[in-house]
Amino acid sequence: MGYTSLTAAERRACMAKKPTEGSQQRKARSPFEKLRTTGSSAYRLFVLVAFYARAKKPLFDAEVTALFAHALPDVCQSYEYELIAYRVMANQVHLVLGVKPTDAIADVISNIKRSTAHRLFEGIPRLEQEIGKRNFWAEGYFAETLGHTQIEQTLKMWQHRAKDEETVLMQIVYDLAQPLHPKQIERVMDDLLPAERVVVRLLYGLQGEQAHTLDQAAEKLGLKPQEVQQMAQESIRKIREILRERRRERAAGRSA
Repeated sequence: MGYTSLTAAERRACMAKKPTEGSQQRKARSPFEKLRTTGSSAYRLFVLVAFYARAKKPLFDAEVTALFAHALPDVCQSYEYELIAYRVMANQVHLVLGVKPTDAIADVISNIKRSTAHRLFEGIPRLEQEIGKRNFWAEGYFAETLGHTQIEQTLKMWQHRAKDEETVLMQIVYDLAQPLHPKQIERVMDDLLPAERVVVRLLYGLQGEQAHTLDQAAEKLGLKPQEVQQMAQESIRKIREILRERRRERAAGRSA
């Protein structure tokens, strides 16, 4: 269909290796390996989906991108889809989602398209004149299921491509959905930049601050919610890397 997605070589590189009997018994090391549960059922189901803007037009300018980035998490939350990450290009978007077995992929995409289009037309009236009423998205889509290794490889590839000209915006969301324990964060606060410390302190309610939502933190800092979200994601990834490095150093010290 022409979507700017994984190349054949990249797709082969992303294929997860079949776990050995011993590895199946180990504790899940990736947040994507953990089983999700609902009622008496357990599942682990992730999908990569992509779809074009109407007529494959480059509609994602700064204004449209900002509103889409604000609307998408709300839409996914309202339908109980787990938004892992998304990538916006000039004329298309790619999403990595966690869904339930009862969610039909066609319905998932239809719900996201319909709801985000409504938010875009409501927030940016000029779109109706430019492309026609309520027709922001093109028909059709691309979809495939992903294993946890494929998700991690896809996110790494997106991060590598984040500065490409074709990438308008790339956001990895799952880190905020998998919060660190406050005590873990406090151990590394001194290693963060001043701006990072402020954002983390507000979002996690540390050092005497009350925990803020993204919108509350953005209002307090005079920033856009997506700007605070991006700073938070970068800070959390930095914290996780510092903690991993310290664990490696302790392990090396014990084995010495």
